[in-house]
Amino acid sequence: MRSHYVRTWPVWLLLLLAASASAMDHLVIVGGTSPGGYYGGGTPILMFNPANLTINVGDTVTWTNAGGPHNAHADDNSFRCAQGCDGQGGNGNPINTSWTATVAFTKPGTVTYHCDNHGYLGMTGSITVQGPPPPPASVNLDQQGLTGTWANPATNSQGFVLEADADLFGPGSGNVFAGWFTYDTTAAGGQRWYTIQGQVSSGSASATLPIYLTDGGQFDTAQATKTMPVGQATLQLSDCMHGTLAYTFSDGSGRTGTIPLTRLLQNVTCGATGNNGTAGKNYLLSGAWADFATSGQGLVIDINPVQGVLFAAWYTFLADASSASGPAGQHWYTLQALVTPSTSSLTNIGIYDTTGGVFDHAATTATNQVGTASLVFHSCSSATMTFSFNGGPNAGRNGTLNLARIVAPPTGCTL
Repeated sequence: MRSHYVRTWPVWLLLLLAASASAMDHLVIVGGTSPGGYYGGGTPILMFNPANLTINVGDTVTWTNAGGPHNAHADDNSFRCAQGCDGQGGNGNPINTSWTATVAFTKPGTVTYHCDNHGYLGMTGSITVQGPPPPPASVNLDQQGLTGTWANPATNSQGFVLEADADLFGPGSGNVFAGWFTYDTTAAGGQRWYTIQGQVSSGSASATLPIYLTDGGQFDTAQATKTMPVGQATLQLSDCMHGTLAYTFSDGSGRTGTIPLTRLLQNVTCGATGNNGTAGKNYLLSGAWADFATSGQGLVIDINPVQGVLFAAWYTFLADASSASGPAGQHWYTLQALVTPSTSSLTNIGIYDTTGGVFDHAATTATNQVGTASLVFHSCSSATMTFSFNGGPNAGRNGTLNLARIVAPPTGCTL
């Protein structure tokens, strides 16, 4: 099975960009008519059937209109659907046509909803989303083995590439840095990215870390950026492959939630109490890298020698972004290539651009290869990346990044 994945390495991109294969879809019939009625024309059915559902985190609900001017509108405005859903390219106005609309539920809780036209007549429903309780803490957070790519497969095309630096501040006190590639709260808003960073302790069950927003930059230039805290995230792991990240934003958006995390590539050196003794090989080159001649941008790289895959997220900006563009000027790419356990030079790395996502929600996304890159590690703290774009917003651009590791390389890293 492993060799199959290596031969078809884009499966890892699809893993990150597709919804969980184990999720179930639940059908709700909207409206319709019953036999009889005045003049034999049938009596309108003003209800959702079933009106009350219990589902699991990651499942979807599909509403199908059987007749009548209806829609499905969440009481908390998290969705409004008919001919598609508002904010995702659809129109949620009630309409008397045959329509279907699907919503994914990625967080536990209860959502009540109604038909805008007939809610006052009792046309209402509820969806109870069951999720696992927060995982028990059983993993030492102060270890380099947490470094890797993590995501909730129930949401599309978004996740975290994380670097853990063991004992950076002294024995038992390390640092975590994560780049969070995601989207605005509507599909039309485009891409967004954040960084999460702070201290972790080997003696703590979880770590609460600031969330930062960086904006004002321009692709591959020194245009000045500004970085500001916009919230907090609490990281907790149940094992070396699973955990949760609970977030609360303080930027006025009111966003709060808990993301169930799964490591997308196989564990290399993580153990419940610390390093499991496995030789890191070029996994130890994984981490945060930047060209300090450019402002506020860089890559977080995940090299997995077990599966022979490099995955990276490149956090940058649009080429025409101004200092006043705000978050809308952000842009990110993902990179992928095959690697061997001893390689320190890679060519023909695919650069991918993904659009259409919605922050911490499932949505229909599109991923296209827009360029290629080459990456040469000169040491554990110095590398060069050349890039060339043939599509997307940077089509025709090429250049070289002189990369330096943001923190000192982990113990044992050699070329």
